[in-house]
Amino acid sequence: MQPADQVLRFAGDVSIDKCVITTSGGVSQDIAAQVIAISIYEDLFSPFMTGSLVVKESFDLVNIFPFVGEEMVEIEISTPTLEKGNIKGKYYIYKLSDRQLVGDKNVVYMLHFMSMEGIIDLNKKVSKVYTGSPADIVKTLMTDNINGLQTKKEVFTESTARDIKFISNFWSPVKCINYVTNFAVNKSHCPNYVFFENRFGFYFISLDSLYSNGVYQQFTYDKFTRESLPGGGDAKNVQEDYRRINEINIPTGFDYMDRLRNGMFSSKLTSYDINKKLYNVKNYDVTKNYTKYNHLNPNPILSNASIFRSNALLINYPRDNNAFSGFGDATNFKYLQERISLMKMAEANKIEITVPGRCDYTVGQKVSVTLNKIEPTSEKDNDEDTIDKMFSGFYIISAINHYVTRERHECNIELIKDSLQLDINRKK
Repeated sequence: MQPADQVLRFAGDVSIDKCVITTSGGVSQDIAAQVIAISIYEDLFSPFMTGSLVVKESFDLVNIFPFVGEEMVEIEISTPTLEKGNIKGKYYIYKLSDRQLVGDKNVVYMLHFMSMEGIIDLNKKVSKVYTGSPADIVKTLMTDNINGLQTKKEVFTESTARDIKFISNFWSPVKCINYVTNFAVNKSHCPNYVFFENRFGFYFISLDSLYSNGVYQQFTYDKFTRESLPGGGDAKNVQEDYRRINEINIPTGFDYMDRLRNGMFSSKLTSYDINKKLYNVKNYDVTKNYTKYNHLNPNPILSNASIFRSNALLINYPRDNNAFSGFGDATNFKYLQERISLMKMAEANKIEITVPGRCDYTVGQKVSVTLNKIEPTSEKDNDEDTIDKMFSGFYIISAINHYVTRERHECNIELIKDSLQLDINRKK
C-alpha cells in the first residue's frame, strides 16, 4: 500500500514538501506552513526561472531573519506518485512586496525569487574574445567561474554547424549568450535557436529540434463527464481529468499586419562593408524556404494567395569582412532574415490554457490540443467533422506558471505553434 502522501487523490493534487529560507548568516527556517501560495514561472524566451511566495505569518520573520535581499529559498514541490519531473530548486530572494497587515497580529507579503545565475549575471561584465562553435561557447559561458554564470546545473546544448568569433564588449554573460543564439544554426542549417531554463537545467536548442519531439500530453476542451456508477457517484479517472482544459483564451487569433511588419513573410536586407566600399541586397521569401525545416503541423499558416512584398521590412546591416583573421565574414548576414521569419512564425498562433497542475509540465514540451468547432452539429457529423482544425493541433509550451496552494496545483500555460492542421489552400 502506498503512503498517504503518495496517493493521487485528484487531478491537481500536490504536496509542498519543503520551503526553507536561509539567510546570508546561515540561519535556516522551513516556512512551508506559512506559505499561502507558490508561483513558479518558466519561459521559452527567458534565460532564468523566476517565482514568488505569498506568505502569511505572525512571527515577524521580516525582523527575525531579517529579510534584506540576501536570502535563499529552497523549494520542493511534488505531484503524488510522480517519479520524475518534480520541482526542486534553490533560488535567490531579491524582493519583498505587497506587505499588508491582516487582523491584529498577522501579516501577508510576497517574496520574489529567481535562479542564482540571474543574480550572478547582474554582477558580471565580460571583456573577452570568444571563438568556436556556438554550443561550446554557451557551455563555457554557463560554467566558467570567472566570466561565466558558474552554474552547477545541467547544461543541454544542441550541436551547431559553424564556428563564430566575436568580442564581448563588457557584456553580461547572458547578453553574450543571446548574441551567440542569434548566430547559431543546427546541422540542418536551421537558425531558430533559443536559450532558456527549466527545472531540469539550461537549454540551448533549436525550435526545429523541439518540433520533432514526441507529444508529451494531449489536452482537450470539451464537455467531458465521468461515467456514473450503479450505486451513485461517478468513476474517478484522473488521467482523463488531467487532459481536460478548464479555461482557454485566444488573445489574438491572427495579426496579418504584425506578421508583415516584423518580417515573417518577407524582408529586404541591405548590407554594406565600409572597408571594401561594397553593398549587397538580399530579398527573403518565406514560401521558398518553408519546406526546408521541421514544423509542428502539416500545413503553413499562409495561403498561396498571401500578399506580401520584400519592402515591408527593410534591414540595414553593417558588415566587416576579414575583421578577424580566418573569418571572412563574422556577421550573421546569411541567416538573419531566415531567423527573423522563423522566430516570428513560431509565435504566429498563440493560445492560453488553464489545466490541472502536474509538476512535470515544463517549457519546450510538445503537446496536442483538440478544440471543437463553435457550430451546430448533426447526427451525420463524425468526430473529425467537429474538430476546430484552425486552433487544434500540435503546440510547444512557451511559458508556464505553476500556481500551487496547499490544496491544489494549477498550471496556466501559454502555447505556440508555427503551422496549421487546416489546409487553407484546399478547394471548397
